[in-house]
Amino acid sequence: MPSARYFVDKFNVEKTLPHVAIRISTLVNSDAATMQDFEEIIKLDPILVARLLRLVNSPYFGLHNKVESIAKAVVFIGIKHLRNLVTVESLRNFFKEKGDDSLFSRKNLWFHSATVAILSQMISRRIFGQDGEDVFLAGIIHDIGLIVEDQLASEELIKVCSMYQKGGRVISDIENEILGTNHSKIGKLLASEWQLPEEVVEAVRLHHYSDKIYPIPSIISILQLAEFMAGKLKYSILAGYSDPLPDYLKSHLKSQMAQYKVLLKALPGEMEKARELYGADEGQ
Repeated sequence: MPSARYFVDKFNVEKTLPHVAIRISTLVNSDAATMQDFEEIIKLDPILVARLLRLVNSPYFGLHNKVESIAKAVVFIGIKHLRNLVTVESLRNFFKEKGDDSLFSRKNLWFHSATVAILSQMISRRIFGQDGEDVFLAGIIHDIGLIVEDQLASEELIKVCSMYQKGGRVISDIENEILGTNHSKIGKLLASEWQLPEEVVEAVRLHHYSDKIYPIPSIISILQLAEFMAGKLKYSILAGYSDPLPDYLKSHLKSQMAQYKVLLKALPGEMEKARELYGADEGQ
């Protein structure tokens, strides 16, 4: 059976993140990067420049004076926010429907990924007091391996979805049986090649693994909480089907239930903000 590396190599022949997105991610991870470095990379993509300036001058930021320079725009937005913006823009085309299959929908997967990303950032900020930019990124890309499988082994993926729909099994276990690998392993390789932060890469790899207790908070534990909550809101990979929450996260959720209820009430407003910032929950 093919390995995760086989899927990634075949996929990369056709698609990868644009050069600009990978370079920006590399700069974010570098302590030596300067604002001039970001400006030089962003200038290579006129569409990104227009999007960036339109965003920073939008009512969301409420600036009194119009910003016309790339460097100033990056200062106001922040480099991690910029990285997420570029990544979302780059991934959008990956989720375009290639056909009409009622069992697996790229559009539904995009809604799922966007919801998980927004919930992850909300949990990080509201429950744990962290900025949440890295966990947002992990949420957006955590299921990208399913797009690769749909591109290269669509019939097998439909079989996976059909078996998953019957309940009782984790989707990655079914993928291993039918495909010889799973979307978490494929996504981990892609995230690594795209020079994303190591914690994000590991969260993509482990987000379906529930046999280990991860630190609370960590990107992995927050991602698992967000995916569970998205499933309960019917924003899962397949409508109405999602993996169970690990016991240690059930205990955490129960102990903080009042805060999480407040968080969920605020979700529609945060989804609207995300639409303004990223277009992250728009249809394809």
